[in-house]
Amino acid sequence: MPGLIMFICIVPTILIMYFLMYPRNWKTKKRIYGVNNREEFQTGESEAFVDGIVKSHNKWAGVLMVIILVIATGLLFVPSLNIKMLLYSIFIYVSLVVFNLPFMLGNSELKKYKKVLGIVPERVLYADLKTAGAIHSLNRTALILANVAGIVIILVTLLCDLQIIPVNLGMFGGSFVCTAIVSIFVLMNFIILPIAFMVDNYRNEVISEDSDINTNYNRAKKRIFSNYMLTVTWIDNVMALAAVMIFLFSHIEILTVILTGVYLLAIMGATAVFAKNSMDLNKRYLHDEAKLVEDDDDYWILGMFYYNPKDKRLNVEKRVGVGGTINIAHPAGKFIMGLVAAIIVASILSLIAVGIMVSTPIQVIDTGDTIVCHQLWDEYKIKKSEVTSVEFGDIKDLTAIRTAGTATENLAKGTYVVNGQGNCKLFMNPQVGKYIKITAAGKTYYISAGTLKETEALYEELK
Repeated sequence: MPGLIMFICIVPTILIMYFLMYPRNWKTKKRIYGVNNREEFQTGESEAFVDGIVKSHNKWAGVLMVIILVIATGLLFVPSLNIKMLLYSIFIYVSLVVFNLPFMLGNSELKKYKKVLGIVPERVLYADLKTAGAIHSLNRTALILANVAGIVIILVTLLCDLQIIPVNLGMFGGSFVCTAIVSIFVLMNFIILPIAFMVDNYRNEVISEDSDINTNYNRAKKRIFSNYMLTVTWIDNVMALAAVMIFLFSHIEILTVILTGVYLLAIMGATAVFAKNSMDLNKRYLHDEAKLVEDDDDYWILGMFYYNPKDKRLNVEKRVGVGGTINIAHPAGKFIMGLVAAIIVASILSLIAVGIMVSTPIQVIDTGDTIVCHQLWDEYKIKKSEVTSVEFGDIKDLTAIRTAGTATENLAKGTYVVNGQGNCKLFMNPQVGKYIKITAAGKTYYISAGTLKETEALYEELK
């Protein structure tokens, strides 16, 4: 199931990127690889040259898409869950970068060709004073009410965890695990809310000398985005409610995993509808009579990253795809870009750390007076003098649900609920098949050594 969720993440994303980034009929598009489509591109030898660039890079994008989809499918059959998830995580990063390469190369070639044609880049800013700042389509009341509903869901769940509302959350009651999961879904709304307001206040795009056309186009474009944001907000709320229901009636960890998969599919579906509506809108308005475009190609690095010190805006609309991006030249934009880079580096380092962790065998060391659970560092130190009971059992007899820690096919460590008892400390290799239950200083530990033989020998020493 985790592998299937990763598959669901990458496959629709690549398909949507392919249809948004790589145009089939470039002559009807406003931009080609992030470069403004020019009349000069569609005359004489230029038409054949640009057509060759588009066909070449679209071909390579198609080949890359097939390769990515084949690899993504192949990874589903990797037998080891640890290796599968690690490979999928790295694969998603690599594939998203590689899939953008034909677009970036096409952008670079078209910019060079503009210079060959003698098209001098200049800052042209079109303004329609009649409609400037007057077009908004965000249903602010509906969006705010949806966010309030999400906050209410969090508060009710918190009151249940605190037992102020007498609802049975099962073995997780009072652990705030339910509140944490619900909050993860609802907190996405707090990211959506400012984005929705920023997009609604974007400078209106001028596509025609007719103010009525500009008004209708911008109003429709902002309404489509507003509906998308509202849809995603309610998806978050519904998933939060579903998470509460899972905890109330029969919490099984796999149900939470399935819910995550359903959530990803719902978001992908909403995004696909938004992308289709946006493309239909552009087809309806961006025709031969609407040729006013802002010639700022050189401010878009590789057609994706906006860097313009003369522009005081922090947020601008993306040239390709949906939503907006930041002006990296803006002081706040530099900070955000640095933060994003730091997050990416941290996530890559965390993947490496996870890889090292799952490939490092656990050790249980008997120092004479202390049992030390060690993997990379000392996890637990159990003094023999504080041990009050020792039991030996089969891991198959345990029902263990993680509340904080690590759970892989060869490693289970951290805080778990075990057979209905909360706050148990696990340090086991599930593949060993046996466990030692130790009660010491008011705490309960479930441990195993690296092998069955070592685990049995440790139990004989302790009992």
